[in-house]
Amino acid sequence: MPTRVLARALLALVVVLATASAATGQAALPPWQAADAMRESLARAGTDLLFGEREQARELVAAARESYSGPLRNGVRSRDPELDAQVLDALTAAEAAVEADDDPALAAAEERVWGALVRVSFGNAIAATRRGDIAATSQWLKLRDFRTATRAYRPRPTATLALQDLARGEITRNDAALLVRKDLLDGYQSRMNELLEEAADASERDFPLRMAETTALAAQYWRIISPEYGLQIGAEELAEANAAVTELEAAGAAGDAQRTARQVALVDEVLASFQAAPLTDEEQARRASQLLRFVDLVPFEYGKGVNDGRVTIPFEIQEARTFLDAARDALDDLAPALNELDASVAPAVATNLAQLDEWVTAAERQDADLATDGEVNDLAVASIERLEAVYPEEWELSGDEADFEIIQLTLDRMRAAVSAGEYDVAEQARIEAYALFEFGPERKLIAFDPGLVAEVEGLIWFGWDGTDGLAEQIARRAPSREIAATRAELDDALARSAGTLGEGASDATIVTNSAVIVFREGLEAVLILAAITASLLGANRRLRAPVLWGGVVALGASAITFVLAHTLLRSLSTLGEKLEAVVGLIAIGVLLLILNWFFHKVYWTQHISGFHGKRRRLLARSAEGGFISAQMIGLVLLGFTSVYREGFETVLFLQALQLSAGTAVVLQGVALGLVAVGAIAVATFMLQKKLPYKKMLIVTGVLIGAVLLTMVGSTVRTMQGVGWVGITPIDVTIPFWAGEWFGVFPTWETIGAQAGALLFVVGSYFLAEQLRDRSRRRGRKQAQEALAAASEKPSGALQTGAVLVEDTPRPQAPSGRGDSTS
Repeated sequence: MPTRVLARALLALVVVLATASAATGQAALPPWQAADAMRESLARAGTDLLFGEREQARELVAAARESYSGPLRNGVRSRDPELDAQVLDALTAAEAAVEADDDPALAAAEERVWGALVRVSFGNAIAATRRGDIAATSQWLKLRDFRTATRAYRPRPTATLALQDLARGEITRNDAALLVRKDLLDGYQSRMNELLEEAADASERDFPLRMAETTALAAQYWRIISPEYGLQIGAEELAEANAAVTELEAAGAAGDAQRTARQVALVDEVLASFQAAPLTDEEQARRASQLLRFVDLVPFEYGKGVNDGRVTIPFEIQEARTFLDAARDALDDLAPALNELDASVAPAVATNLAQLDEWVTAAERQDADLATDGEVNDLAVASIERLEAVYPEEWELSGDEADFEIIQLTLDRMRAAVSAGEYDVAEQARIEAYALFEFGPERKLIAFDPGLVAEVEGLIWFGWDGTDGLAEQIARRAPSREIAATRAELDDALARSAGTLGEGASDATIVTNSAVIVFREGLEAVLILAAITASLLGANRRLRAPVLWGGVVALGASAITFVLAHTLLRSLSTLGEKLEAVVGLIAIGVLLLILNWFFHKVYWTQHISGFHGKRRRLLARSAEGGFISAQMIGLVLLGFTSVYREGFETVLFLQALQLSAGTAVVLQGVALGLVAVGAIAVATFMLQKKLPYKKMLIVTGVLIGAVLLTMVGSTVRTMQGVGWVGITPIDVTIPFWAGEWFGVFPTWETIGAQAGALLFVVGSYFLAEQLRDRSRRRGRKQAQEALAAASEKPSGALQTGAVLVEDTPRPQAPSGRGDSTS
């Protein structure tokens, strides 16, 4: 037992030193240090008593009494003599608990001492702030309890910032005092809620020591916030609440589990619609945005962790738990404000979150019958829709700040994982941070500063301006200090991004960007319509009208799509990058088909000629019936499909601007762009110039090839982001703009996919050419055999043979000239 003996000796030395310090120089300690010494002594006394070391526990309680002297007791007595008496009574109760070997009683006494001290600190800090005594306020603020920071929420240092502003003369003493008071009230109510949860858990597990601790301290925090409760709710309700809290403390001290659980439920009801420090408008908007984001992330993480009814990645379930707990905290903060908007919303959402909690808990236990990710997502979406239905407009427009905070917290988890050597966990956190950026702030930031978007993405992925990206560093298991340096640069870029979105963009910028998008896409639609209608001359000129009317209808359909796009994209946003990856794969398939048309000499002779072929078939039908028939319907559909494709793309591009500036400003740019497109359209149709369609389409084919390679690289990178494809970095330096514009990223997966796509297109071309040559040789051989057979027959048969020869298929050289000029 030498280890136990050594431990006792060291502990005895600590006690002697603490006692000597208390006897000689402790009186000179500032209040917060003396209070910490008292709390530390009482906590150690509780540990010693639990292990039967009564003498050491007795000495530590005596040291705590000695620490309660000098500036600390003077500060308590000057603030409230009754609290001084309470501290002394609690110390006496602690001494009696040691003698009686009563662990719960000693724990309760310790928390009563601490609670009385923080109540004194609360009053003294506010009074010192009103006097403008920043030094005294700072000292008393060190004797306090804080709102617990979580992995998903980082409380703001409101009191500290208020003192800094006061020192700079930016706010008045009274304003600073209000902010300090608000910060302290918020912290103590939050801690009280946490203590009530712990008391409920202790009662369920029948832990008398923990029940005594949590209920005693919760009662002390209640005495700090209860005056505000009386002002907001009323004196009669305050008396009832005080009785409920007093009974809770008594039940905990008695170790009565059933009584404690019952009183916890009653006190929870008291706090349900009460906010000791009402949130400012800015804070309400921030917490409202955080609530939506936290709820949204629960199914996102759950879906990554559960597959086919079983847990495949436990880490993702932990993340779902983190965001679920954060959502419940945010809902508690917002409940009073939500009740003013609609009293039914907060309880309904709380019920949904309780169900989500059951499902996440089952996943944590890895039960056999787990909720599907669809069920979790549906309940989360229902909660979000219920909240958004009552959110005022200012709450809905404040999501960027919340997103940036969550991104920072996620990056904190990444760094912690790197420090622990858990690079797989770090990579998951990095991908999550990227997803939060891409589907949150980036959608707006790209409309204001695309270069800043490129910088943030470069630092998260493969590097920027000579600095390796986090993806590359994590893949090669770079040391923590190197990743910390990149994180510092990323923090700076994110801070500038937050500032850019906070400042916003001028209406002129939004209008200009909207107009450019509409003009760019509209110009493509004009060229297609020009190609279709160029040959409708003379008597057929009247047939241009149905085509153009189809284009007009497509413009209307595009406008309807614009209205519906926000709702549609919102409903699909929970799929995150998975949706983007799937859409990218579909687009790649379409592009591969188009390129095969090009390289097989089908597209450039049949794409425009295909339009003209439809046009000729429609003209032929004019002899079969009236003008308002299949001919007109077909021409209208031709114009419609030609324009709507461009209109749909335009709607998607405009969403980022609409999210940032609203619909009204964007529509101004749309109108300006349409005017410019209309001018180009009028000029094009009036001039009726013959365009070199075949050459134009050949150039277009090359451009589509470049688009294909870009899309393949970007889609594979997106699939890497959702974990569908691995990341194997290539040790080469590729500038980030190459990825931004051409989808070229320094990983074997992206480069390999692009090479594979190129090989497929080129290889299919050569394969088709070989098959075509073989068909031609077979046709020539058949023709020669037929001619030879015909030459052996009589002259009458020779004529028949000539017909056979004439009817033999011959290879035809492609020509688009007739189609483009007919």
